[in-house]
Amino acid sequence: MIPTSFDESNAIIDKPKDMTREQCEPLNIWRGPFMIDNENFAASIISCWKLTKEELAEINRTGRIYLIVIGPGMPPVILSGHKPAFPSEE
Repeated sequence: MIPTSFDESNAIIDKPKDMTREQCEPLNIWRGPFMIDNENFAASIISCWKLTKEELAEINRTGRIYLIVIGPGMPPVILSGHKPAFPSEE
């Protein structure tokens, strides 16, 4: 998958100091409150990724997507094929 910019992005996360640009490239993100349910919000980061033709073919074939988190723990995450509802800026 290829990280991609998107209209709502409001920040960029740079690569860790111990990684090269080939290993990890800067990531455009949206940082703000994400609605968990009708009453609760949580601090969140949203990024946007573009599938290669090969990845899309493999996902269509298997119906599977793998999430890899680098680090010792597993934070709460959401994978979605739909654009999230971004809070309107007032």
